[in-house]
Amino acid sequence: MAATAWERMGEAARSAMIECGIRSWAGVYDGVATKNKQWRPLRPPLMSHAEYDEITGLTARLAELVLGACQRRAATTGELRERLGVPAGQIELLDEDAPLTEDLIVAVRPDVLLSGGVPRFVECNVDSALGGAFDSDGIARRFLSAYTEHGVPVSLAVPDSAVDTRFHAMRDQLGLADGATSVILFHMGSDYPDTQDGHTLIKLLEPVRDRGRAAGLDVVVYPLEWLTLDDGRLRAGDTVLDSVLRMFVPQDTPRGTGYDALVTALRTGTVQMFTPTATWLLANKATFAWLWEDVDRLPAADAALVRRYVPYTEVLTGADKPRHDLVLKPTGTYGGSGVVVGREVTQERWDEALRAAVAAGGHIVQEYVPTDRLAMHFVEVATGAVRAAEVPYCVAPYLFGGRAAGAYLRFAVPDSASGSVVNLGQGALTSGLLLTDG
Repeated sequence: MAATAWERMGEAARSAMIECGIRSWAGVYDGVATKNKQWRPLRPPLMSHAEYDEITGLTARLAELVLGACQRRAATTGELRERLGVPAGQIELLDEDAPLTEDLIVAVRPDVLLSGGVPRFVECNVDSALGGAFDSDGIARRFLSAYTEHGVPVSLAVPDSAVDTRFHAMRDQLGLADGATSVILFHMGSDYPDTQDGHTLIKLLEPVRDRGRAAGLDVVVYPLEWLTLDDGRLRAGDTVLDSVLRMFVPQDTPRGTGYDALVTALRTGTVQMFTPTATWLLANKATFAWLWEDVDRLPAADAALVRRYVPYTEVLTGADKPRHDLVLKPTGTYGGSGVVVGREVTQERWDEALRAAVAAGGHIVQEYVPTDRLAMHFVEVATGAVRAAEVPYCVAPYLFGGRAAGAYLRFAVPDSASGSVVNLGQGALTSGLLLTDG
């Protein structure tokens, strides 16, 4: 999709965009979270409005199908946790008696690979802590602004803002009035870049805070570790909180007085949280195996969607699986952790990984998807040298409250040794998306 949209721009427009990128990349990527210090892209990926509508429409229906697969197996969060084989306590802040309702698919961001131009959904993240929204919004808008400023002859548009749409979805779901207080809640020392120091984190997220205020909320940014409880009410400094935008993964969360204050406020109902940690269970990769278990019982259109757009997936039960055709994944991790692509490792490494996964439990194997490459231009930060390369990439569109809002693009860099798994921890770069008419 994205590569063909680039080719349709025409040579003159493409050259002008690259020249503009050479002048503008440093400003476009100033402050963007990344572990890659060597390369920066000189343009954002492109997609037509029709292609974007297709992929986000598929996302919306896929989220409903995932929820349906869970509801066929469990009525409550606790029952779903047990059905997935997730140990009690592994997912924190979990209300085990809560019913499985459509409210749980309010925040969705799948990982989509393009194969022969066909979107293939390899994961479906369902949670409030969907990273990259601020960076992808900003990168796309800054590139478009640079094209306008430098007179680049292109007709492009940005999708709706993921940051803004998430705040509006939060207000709607929690029923927050104008001026209600909320905290963008992170914890320090996570894997995400620039979260080691609380004061740095607060400064970094001030623009996100300002978007929340524009949406009608009294928003602050605060680390989990610094929260307090005063007369039963949760506080972020001087702000007494009505709600929490949870922007951390509910696993291995730092314990302390801040964590305890949040637990108490949630248990007593003095604060609401977007989203409840039950959403993290829906993101478990075993749900894709359930879709394939159920495929013959689904309505014809839904069965066709699964067969065409979801790679065949099954829960791993034995260690005799063909290396060349499969990808091994832990069901409850994120960021590419523990993923083994069979054809990118030796037979010995594959057999070893399978044996370890069977012994540990909690793994799936998924059909390998041969992926299209993204034609990009990069600049080497230290030298200013420009390099063209076709690289692996992943499209991750956001839906908040069922509304499509932007997309998070991740792609490898020239000469990357990370294989087909692209994530920030392995040096991948990120971008937003621009939409074309063609």
